[in-house]
Amino acid sequence: MKIVYHCYGGAHASPTAAAIHLGILSSNHRPTFTELLKVPRFDSICSWEHGKLFRSGVDIDGNEIYTMGRRNSPDLVIKLLREFSKLNGEDPNALYFVNCVQLLNPFMVTGGYSSRSLGLVWFGRPVVTFGTILSFPILVRIVQRTIKEVRRLNSVNKS
Repeated sequence: MKIVYHCYGGAHASPTAAAIHLGILSSNHRPTFTELLKVPRFDSICSWEHGKLFRSGVDIDGNEIYTMGRRNSPDLVIKLLREFSKLNGEDPNALYFVNCVQLLNPFMVTGGYSSRSLGLVWFGRPVVTFGTILSFPILVRIVQRTIKEVRRLNSVNKS
C-alpha cells in the first residue's frame, strides 16, 4: 500500500507524520527543535512543489510512505491521484490518504505562512516548529490509527 500524509503546504504536519511513521521521530516523547529540523522536508517545501508526491521511505510492513502539500483542494487532488492510478492499471484502493490538517494550531498556521509564503524563515521557522511540538501527541495518534487501519486493510486484501 502507498500511504500519503497530506496537509496544506506539505512542509510541517505531513513530513512530521511520515517521520513518526518511519521511526525517524520517536512517538514516545515530543521532539526537540533540533530533531524536528532534521526531518526530511520539514519547513523546506516551496509553493511550486504543492501537489507533488515526496517519497519518505518504506515502513516495517512494506508500505511506501509519501508526503504531499495540496493547498485547499484535498478532495480534488485525491480524486485525481486515484483516477491516474486507474489509468496506469493500478488499484486505486492501494492508495491510503491521511489528512494531517486537523492538528494545526495558530502557531503552525502563523509560523508556516511566515516561513513558507512570506519568506520570513527567521521568524516563521521557530514559531511553526514550536507549534508542531505542541501538536505532536495528536499527530502520533493519527499515525498510530493509520498504521492500525492499513494493517487491517492489508490483511483483508490478502484473504
